[in-house]
Amino acid sequence: MPKPRYCYWSVATGAEANDLEACVRSAREAGVHRDFHVLTDRVIEGAECYDAYEYDRAHGLYKLHYLKAGMTRLNVDWFVWVDPRTRFLRNPVDVLSVVGASPIHVPLEAEIGVLPGEAVWRGMPAHRLAELMIRHGVYNPPRLSGSECWSVHHDVIELVHNLAMGFWHKAKEAGWECDVAGALGFAAQLLCSDTERHRLEATSGWWAPVTEWPSAASWMQRHWNDGEPFPMKPALVSLRPVE
Repeated sequence: MPKPRYCYWSVATGAEANDLEACVRSAREAGVHRDFHVLTDRVIEGAECYDAYEYDRAHGLYKLHYLKAGMTRLNVDWFVWVDPRTRFLRNPVDVLSVVGASPIHVPLEAEIGVLPGEAVWRGMPAHRLAELMIRHGVYNPPRLSGSECWSVHHDVIELVHNLAMGFWHKAKEAGWECDVAGALGFAAQLLCSDTERHRLEATSGWWAPVTEWPSAASWMQRHWNDGEPFPMKPALVSLRPVE
């Protein structure tokens, strides 16, 4: 039997398990039948559940650690991470269309170079983040990214983990505490030959960050702290605290 092309996965313990159960339920109600693989401390209906060991939540790096330690064991081509506070508004038409020829997809948001000089993203000055990315090999104008929804191919899991963690340590050596979003964004922009197709605007039918659950199927959205509004009609949305 050929292995599934992709699955969804997440980590949720405590109160977050309730959020993730609501996420899985929204997917099933939208007609999504793909597997959800979840590391958790209780049974989540509609998902394949595994025991979650104790993990340090600092900087969100557990997402990378679980990716390498857990997902590499599964016979799946693509792994789509969804944060527990994610909801499916509809069944995605083609989940893998956003990856193109790349081995990873992380939605890229505001171009850092056009942000105000004092802009801070996830606790780190945005322009310092861009400087580090360029210094360590990113050639496109660096962009911000989140870590609420992203996809990675099985064959590059170890590479993505090592690139992202390596960048995190470089940021720490430079005196900055980098969030997992910056580390993932670095790995994605290093590995994607065409970063333009991974911009949030270019994948507007896939996923969007929101500050409250939407009441409409489509809307106009702006990048954080930047730019003109652009249309969004995503299949998935994730709640993101206001920066």
